[in-house]
Amino acid sequence: MTQCSIAVTSTEKTSGRCLALFPGAFRPPHLAHFQTVLSLVSRPDIDEVIIIITNRCRHVPGTSKALEPSVAIKIWSIFLQGIPKVRVELAPHSAVKHAQSYFKQVNSGDTLLFCAGENELKNGMGRFSEINTLAKKYAITASVIASSPPPLPGGATAIRTHLAKGRSGYEAFITALPNHLAPEQCEQVWQICYQNMREMRDIAKDKIREIIEQQGIGEIDNILIAKNAKPDEVHCVQLTTGQRLFVKYANDTVKAAKLGQPLSLKPRARLYVERRALKWLANHRDYGIKLPDVVYFENKSKTLMLSEVFPNGHFLEDDLKKGTFDSLVLTKVSSFLANCHRTLIQIEPFWGNPEAELQHWENLLSLRTVGLQHVNLSEQVKDDLAKLKCASAKVTQLGFFHLDFCPKNIRLFDNEIGIIDFELSSSIGDPAYDFGFLLGHILFWGIITSSHFDSQQALQSAVSIYRKVIGHSWLVIYPRIVAFSGAAILYCLNNNKQSRQKETQLLNIAAVLLEQKMDSLEDIFHIFYRVINHEFD
Repeated sequence: MTQCSIAVTSTEKTSGRCLALFPGAFRPPHLAHFQTVLSLVSRPDIDEVIIIITNRCRHVPGTSKALEPSVAIKIWSIFLQGIPKVRVELAPHSAVKHAQSYFKQVNSGDTLLFCAGENELKNGMGRFSEINTLAKKYAITASVIASSPPPLPGGATAIRTHLAKGRSGYEAFITALPNHLAPEQCEQVWQICYQNMREMRDIAKDKIREIIEQQGIGEIDNILIAKNAKPDEVHCVQLTTGQRLFVKYANDTVKAAKLGQPLSLKPRARLYVERRALKWLANHRDYGIKLPDVVYFENKSKTLMLSEVFPNGHFLEDDLKKGTFDSLVLTKVSSFLANCHRTLIQIEPFWGNPEAELQHWENLLSLRTVGLQHVNLSEQVKDDLAKLKCASAKVTQLGFFHLDFCPKNIRLFDNEIGIIDFELSSSIGDPAYDFGFLLGHILFWGIITSSHFDSQQALQSAVSIYRKVIGHSWLVIYPRIVAFSGAAILYCLNNNKQSRQKETQLLNIAAVLLEQKMDSLEDIFHIFYRVINHEFD
């Protein structure tokens, strides 16, 4: 077993206990994990091996289910039968953080060994990068050591993939288990995993209920799914008082996959982003727009609870689907957006640092341009989308950008307007992206509902007020607005079943909008007028 990055802070090594800490998810533990433990146990200098299991769940690929920590605990009890000086602990949250807590528990003469994967050590020790600092702080001899056996191809994720296949994946699953297990033990491990796969929504509900009760937030009447589109849905908590809270929970519900995949999981960072965005808006923006209040946020449990915006209200998208286009509403939301875009107040990066912020913006820009997929996209449209991406990337600027500013995130009640869902927000972006995305949705529903005059008036009102509020920046922004509205129509085509009957027409309109060259405000009005009235058909 290779020893790396040794940090010894005491002048003399005094005699004491040596603890080997092996943190991980172990969902499930497998052959390489077991061999690592055997290697640690065989070392005469190690007094005890402590396996630390993270409290966070692990997703079963291809399903909406996950494995909880109890699975790892049960399986380790089978693996470790008859093996001395090993114990298993469940971490309250992060296994690595729990392992690091041992710096506070041991004596000055003790030694801590932190076991990490070889790939992790090659990349700067990853999760264990704080060990040297902590060793110096607490005057404890500490080392990070690499696992001795080669890593299992695909690791535990590959094993969970076999699990998802049911009995057809059984043989591949069993092959990844330690060789010393008897056939009946292998079957027992399989059954523990297979029978304990739980729906992530149910895991989240249990945790949300526990948090609300512990914090004394209120008495729960019911917990429902607010958005039933992803494995880690937003939950709507109905309290007995009649109040409703919208909860985004990302701790035990599985770490996220990549942004933009239809069934992928939300990056946990989006909870922090929404909280920071709402805090910034509350301190710097108030244009008669109602925003969600942060009722509760906790870093450890990755929980964000938001108040409901207009309990008796409805979404702007509901109106547009009916062919109702209120120019006053579009004027107000466009004014709000322009004020966000033109802010001169420095904003701390919502995504933690400027590099992460820029990466997030570039990812979304790609998803809404070159990443748009449709079987009938022409090569010219694909080329125009690529040109739009490049043009937008060149003019990236600072400001406040919602980056999902569309009718499904705009709430209405009487004469009041609310904006929700700020988890994609950024302090870096292109104003034309946000505004064009909104206009594209108005165009889309205007065409779907054949509301030619009303949608045209709404578009004109929105563009006029946006231009007025944004000021001189308009000259830099407007050349891309129409193209982004065309990209937004393609986005809508992929997300609305109502568009099937007019799919060909909408594809043609999107193509026209993407290829237009803007020279003036009047050009925008003229193009939108011709599109709405089918003059490009």
